[in-house]
Amino acid sequence: MSLSLELVRRIQAGDCEAFADLYRRYRDRLLLTIRLRLGAGLRARLESEDVLQSVVRQAMQDLQGFEPREDGSLEHWLHVCVLNKIRGLAAWHGAQKRAGDEPLTDTLASDLAAAAPPDYVESERYARLERELARLPEPMREVILLRRIEGLGNAEAARRLGRSEAATAQLHARAMARLAGRLRMEHGDG
Repeated sequence: MSLSLELVRRIQAGDCEAFADLYRRYRDRLLLTIRLRLGAGLRARLESEDVLQSVVRQAMQDLQGFEPREDGSLEHWLHVCVLNKIRGLAAWHGAQKRAGDEPLTDTLASDLAAAAPPDYVESERYARLERELARLPEPMREVILLRRIEGLGNAEAARRLGRSEAATAQLHARAMARLAGRLRMEHGDG
């Protein structure tokens, strides 16, 4: 049994430490996804950490009904939670509705965020990665997000992109090569 599937079972059994383990394991990838998917309009209004806390709070409730099907299904599900949260926030802010949103403090999600090591926030590595991903053409950025960040297989990424599997694999290879080259150049290795 994979570590992720074991964590889900422990969480569903009420083990709070298991949720903390899950949070530590996926925090940086989810935060990177949030930062890359928010868009300029929402990033001007929202803190990525707050969005993450909101996703985590909802995931804590929804994990009770989650049924892992295979290794990687938990990570995929968490990324779907992120995308759904961002869509909801975009709709809410787009409509410029109500004031007085529920604060994200005093929850287990806030406690986890406060206790978590600030890997992402203080890491120049993530800042460089985020900058260089943003500079890639949209199809390249999207295939990297789907394959490397959200953990989808080539077939599912191809379906989402509306491309053949062969074209998606080729796009992914080119995108990864370009990203690696940009990261080397920015780092002064090239």
